[in-house]
Amino acid sequence: MSDMVVATRPAREGLWQRIWRRRTRNYVIAFLFVLPALINFTIFRYLPILTTLRASLWQYSLLGGYGDFIGLQHYRFMLEDPIFWKSLRVTAAFVLLKVPLQVAFSLVLAVFLRQERWILGVVRSAIFTPVVTSMIVVSVLWSMMYHSQLGLINSLFSIVGIPRQAFLSNANRALPAVTVMMIWKEVGFSLILLLAGLKGIPEVYSEAAIVDGANRLQIFWHVTLPLLRRVLMFVVVTQTIFSSQVFVPVYAMTRGGPLNATKVIVYYIYQYGFLFQDMGYASAMSIATLVILLVVSGIQMRAFRSEVEY
Repeated sequence: MSDMVVATRPAREGLWQRIWRRRTRNYVIAFLFVLPALINFTIFRYLPILTTLRASLWQYSLLGGYGDFIGLQHYRFMLEDPIFWKSLRVTAAFVLLKVPLQVAFSLVLAVFLRQERWILGVVRSAIFTPVVTSMIVVSVLWSMMYHSQLGLINSLFSIVGIPRQAFLSNANRALPAVTVMMIWKEVGFSLILLLAGLKGIPEVYSEAAIVDGANRLQIFWHVTLPLLRRVLMFVVVTQTIFSSQVFVPVYAMTRGGPLNATKVIVYYIYQYGFLFQDMGYASAMSIATLVILLVVSGIQMRAFRSEVEY
């Protein structure tokens, strides 16, 4: 009996060694696939964040380099800066106006365009085309369309008898005008993600609801939407982050005006860092913006997670 135990023990050890080698090899291969992304995030994300945090504690400019260590003085000045708070309010207004409208519009389009027909494929391609178009080109074109005298939109207004409107030079219309342009530009991105989510929902759930007597609206509200919430969470969180970092349209179309009506936080950071040559204060505002985005994203993910856990 002892001879059998001695004989089977090397076989077991050899089996575990083979399993361990296979598992280790799979882990190593998986890590090698992930390694380029880790290097990219480390070099272009995490190290710049640490450098920005260090710069926010010093007197620092791009031309003069690091000066005196001042600790938290930039953050104390930020709390008393009315334009900083104004830019945060403008950014929040832009996000609250753009993200819900864009997600709702893209969801409606995804529901109507999810069928596999060649004409719908052409429509999906047309909607996605602005996503891959240069942002600066789109901003310049829309600036021309918004022109109060020669713009296409006001020309159409004049045809139907509507008075010409000053879009980008009016403090009340400038931010909504930029928002409309950004929704047109990025709705295709949300559409593709939501289409993928809709196609991933098995038809058996809808068929079971039809058997139970549910109509299309009830199926969408009680079946499709709950199963789509994880995709919606991704779309809402990513669009909130992207919208909070809007810069090019503001720079190309309004330069933060009129009367700071479109001065979003990233444009204000750009002004202090590159125009006023105070990179230390710009770094402090960047860190504050990062913290705000992390908190908002955490709240959004927690809210969606509580909804999908049923």
